[in-house]
Amino acid sequence: MKKILKSIVVLLCLAGAGAAGFAASISIRGNFDDYILPNGFEKSIARADTERSDSTYARIMSANLLVNYESWGGTDARRRAKMFFNVLDAYKPDVVAVQEMSDQWYCCITKNRGSYRLVYPVSSGIAVNMTGLMYNSDTVSLLDYGNMEYSQGDNKRLRRIVWGLFEDNKTKKQYIVTSTHLDLIREGQENEELSVMTAQAQEQIDLSQKLYTLYNCPVFSAGDFNAMDGGGYDDRYFAPEIYNTIAESMTDTKYIAQLKTSGDERDVDKPTFDHIFSVGDAQVSRYSILSDSVMAQMSDHYPIFADISE
Repeated sequence: MKKILKSIVVLLCLAGAGAAGFAASISIRGNFDDYILPNGFEKSIARADTERSDSTYARIMSANLLVNYESWGGTDARRRAKMFFNVLDAYKPDVVAVQEMSDQWYCCITKNRGSYRLVYPVSSGIAVNMTGLMYNSDTVSLLDYGNMEYSQGDNKRLRRIVWGLFEDNKTKKQYIVTSTHLDLIREGQENEELSVMTAQAQEQIDLSQKLYTLYNCPVFSAGDFNAMDGGGYDDRYFAPEIYNTIAESMTDTKYIAQLKTSGDERDVDKPTFDHIFSVGDAQVSRYSILSDSVMAQMSDHYPIFADISE
């Protein structure tokens, strides 16, 4: 019995040490205090139109963060994360669909998240899910949530759907937001990748409609779909047929917004890979792409958001 108790104590100590080491790693890897914001960023944020109308009960943002992996074109996430949290402080989205949340990004978000909470940030307790949801616990409550991996795809941590059922703390309006990141069409694998993306798009549609029926509230499917509206700039590699497939079953909030705004670098009406689709009756008072030129230093994607009104 003494040997068993001793073994249990040892295991508990190891677990405690592991947890302490994990927390220390987050504190160190997620610390961006010493990083300087790019020239012009603070001025850009100061002059940004961050207002939301009184009728808006949900501001839904989508942001492909860009991993810190050099092989993917990424850089150290800490300065970019400092920019990201300045964006959150300024625009105050209620829910943020995030993609390419690498382990370093996870550390930055976990250490500096404030009132924001993550939905399904890790798999099996250790592996960071690169597609996820953040929500502001000061403004919304999480009532239910779930996630699914696509049946096909090159990376289960990235090619997935994470969803949450949210309730606005003031109006008590309920809505669902999903976050996703589809595959992309690569040179030499055009037919195979198009088949994968077609399957993923249909699974996205099916889940969104299922959630709409189950909870009887609007569903907003946000993320990096690697498919451009309007054909984009390449009818093969920018997968317009995937966008069209989704847009036939769901509504692109950009095209029903009462007001559309953008920065000086990219007009809001230009095609993008990032979208916020909706299922159900939703009034979109504003759609915006945060495309000031300085924002290109945060990621290779500009964040977008949609304001949903009563």
